[in-house]
Amino acid sequence: MNFSNVKSSLMPGMKNFKWWSAIGMVAVGVALSGCGGSSSSSSASIRVANATVTHASLDLWVTGAVSTAKATAQNAVSAYVSAPSGAATLQLNDAGSSTGLSISTPTLVGGAHYTLLAFESGATGGSVVKMYPLPEDWTIPAQAGTTQLRFLDFAPEAGNLDIYVSASAVASGGTPAGYVGSINGSSQAIILSEGVGTYYVTVTASNNAADVRMLNMPVAVTSQQVATVALTPASGGSLLDGNLLIQQVANGFSTFRNTGTRVRLASAVSGNTAVTASAGSIALDGSGVAPQFGNYALVPSNGTLSVSVGGAAITAPAAALVAGADMTLLVFGAPGSATTSLLTDDNRPPLNPALVKMRLINGITGNSSNVLKLVANGVALVTGVAPGTASAYGSAGINAYGNVNLSLSSSQNANLIPPTANTAYTLNPNTTYTVFAVGDYSLPSLMVQ
Repeated sequence: MNFSNVKSSLMPGMKNFKWWSAIGMVAVGVALSGCGGSSSSSSASIRVANATVTHASLDLWVTGAVSTAKATAQNAVSAYVSAPSGAATLQLNDAGSSTGLSISTPTLVGGAHYTLLAFESGATGGSVVKMYPLPEDWTIPAQAGTTQLRFLDFAPEAGNLDIYVSASAVASGGTPAGYVGSINGSSQAIILSEGVGTYYVTVTASNNAADVRMLNMPVAVTSQQVATVALTPASGGSLLDGNLLIQQVANGFSTFRNTGTRVRLASAVSGNTAVTASAGSIALDGSGVAPQFGNYALVPSNGTLSVSVGGAAITAPAAALVAGADMTLLVFGAPGSATTSLLTDDNRPPLNPALVKMRLINGITGNSSNVLKLVANGVALVTGVAPGTASAYGSAGINAYGNVNLSLSSSQNANLIPPTANTAYTLNPNTTYTVFAVGDYSLPSLMVQ
């Protein structure tokens, strides 16, 4: 397999550091083979790496029968088992179950080695299990003291990403260094040739080094290894987990679970009151006079939330931050009696790319019974949203035309925000939005982000 050398340079603080961009990474369903390890054997060798978020143990079934690759625990890899060359039917089940979680029919090459990466992607709660057979017959670096490091992206819901590799850890809140390339979940790989040692991988949103999606994944490499870092979605879809595979090494698989949480402040306190919030030592964006809808900030999941309204501290939510998740800290109510709640967000794109995905947060002040209904283009999108809560996500009545008229009603007022009060919102298909209902019950308004 050939790769074109598009750039070669020495990186500060790193020796013999080069990178190539590999276009055309082999896809599931076509012939899968590595470089330098082919054979005429009638069977391939395959093992399972369990990088899922919610499946504690997986069995591999090959051509309709359970294989000896049984009960592969989360964050672990099985031993190799044989699979027929050609179009093999591979199925992953929860351990002991006969119900398939994921089924695929890749074409395997006789004599080749593969690790079947199992991960979750593409649906609310990360409930869809996917698999990808990673080839493991890449040519071993000929020069002693060098290693090949490969990067693959299996988190398209996280959007375009930039990858940084550095010899030292990036400080929390600091600027990552050692940019090596961009990746976008398509058939691409970034390949590095580097010296022996431990490196730290940080991933950010493309062209936005402040939007950190994975911080300081340690990668220890030894001489003449081929190591693959596979990026998979964390629980919320925007943050990433890292998975390190060492080619053809027994137990040569480990996971780096994201310990951060992305949090944004949604302040809806009435009376033009100042609201500030932080998670540990990190101030949340959106602090200032309400209503405001801040941008996400990456904070440690063990960080303690604190909130002030009009300069006075109020009780923070009792719920804990969730590692790997996107969350909204809602502050709402009258200035002297404001309360808080912590909401879990799902920023994965809609399953139908022609639609948008939308939910409603009820931050309206002044009527504890204002259970809300959101209507989009004349069709009820969500109903029964109580104060201080968020609805489930919906897509009814919203399509690729992009022009969406939103109206709001409550159990006491059918025209809380009538359609005529809104200019149509222009929304992009294949995108997730939150509608934030704010203000006093007598004169509410909507914010869309």
